Amino acid sequence: MIKSNASVSEKSSPFYEVNQSFCLEFEKFILERNGTCSGSYNAWSYLLLGKILEPKEWVLEYKKSTFTSGNLLLSSKSQNLFTSVIWKTKGCKNSDFIIRRKKAKDTFLRIFNSHISNFDTFNNYILVSNTNTPFISEISRVLKPLIISKEVYQISNKNRQLKIELRTDKHYFDIFKQLIDLEILD
Repeated sequence: MIKSNASVSEKSSPFYEVNQSFCLEFEKFILERNGTCSGSYNAWSYLLLGKILEPKEWVLEYKKSTFTSGNLLLSSKSQNLFTSVIWKTKGCKNSDFIIRRKKAKDTFLRIFNSHISNFDTFNNYILVSNTNTPFISEISRVLKPLIISKEVYQISNKNRQLKIELRTDKHYFDIFKQLIDLEILD
């Protein structure tokens, strides 16, 4: 069950209402799939954990945190927002890889490591893998809208665990439902 940990004064905030709505929608999605969920929220943050067992086990984690600079003299525009979405499930065997945002040092790393390459036509991402498998192609096809919008932070399949990390404040349940339906996941 997801619970509010907001103070009385926070509950009238429009930020609280937005976070509350987000959390209730998450809870509804998980419970409709006979899953379990827990978490807490207030006007400035939320931490949500959900687990779905059918058609295969998935763990979903949504985080949002708002930080301030700590300096009362600076404007509130200097606040920082961190959002994170993690979807995890059992991945594909014999297909260890990482797809992640490109970093400046990757240009030099590619010279010394033949396993690092540009990822398809997505110029802002690299693929670290021995080979490009159908599994990678299928995952990237489903996640293409999030890759294009640069909301994908990293996709990894290591030791048979698929982990998809996003930097977004949206649910993207429509895309998640497509992942659930993939036949190539063990």
